[in-house]
Amino acid sequence: MFKILGCIMIFAGSTCIGLLKSASYKSRRTELENTIELLRMLQMDITYRKDSLQKTFVKTADLKECWFSDLLISCSDLLALHMTIEEAWRTSIERSMAMCPLCCDDLEVLKDLAMGLGKSDTTGQSSVFEPALLRLTSALHEASEQEKKQGRMYRSLGISAGLVIVILFL
Repeated sequence: MFKILGCIMIFAGSTCIGLLKSASYKSRRTELENTIELLRMLQMDITYRKDSLQKTFVKTADLKECWFSDLLISCSDLLALHMTIEEAWRTSIERSMAMCPLCCDDLEVLKDLAMGLGKSDTTGQSSVFEPALLRLTSALHEASEQEKKQGRMYRSLGISAGLVIVILFL
């Protein structure tokens, strides 16, 4: 009885590990989708509403619940403390890196975005978003491919490893 229960627990644990690793690929893809959508909204708000960046960040962050919206709120709070936009943006990214599902290359794209924000008129600021959006769209395509290939591999590997261990114990 204990042997069967132990085998079930080993199989379930191994499967869960595979599913958790697979889920990390999905969370990156989802966060990239949300980030791209919020960046487009941010670009549109900067171009047409012409509010301060602090207000624009808060309005845009209210549209979705994700890591990037938390980053925008943090940046807005730092702007209220009279930091420059570049300092606030980089500080917000560095503070929230631990909870970020994005990879280092994705974060570098977002860090680079800070160099052009708040330094020109609305048309100039709007054009700063285009290279970032192109790079993030490319990263989204890569993340989707990774989710398909490596996500499936980790799910299968977790199940297979669990089965092999159970067979060895029986």
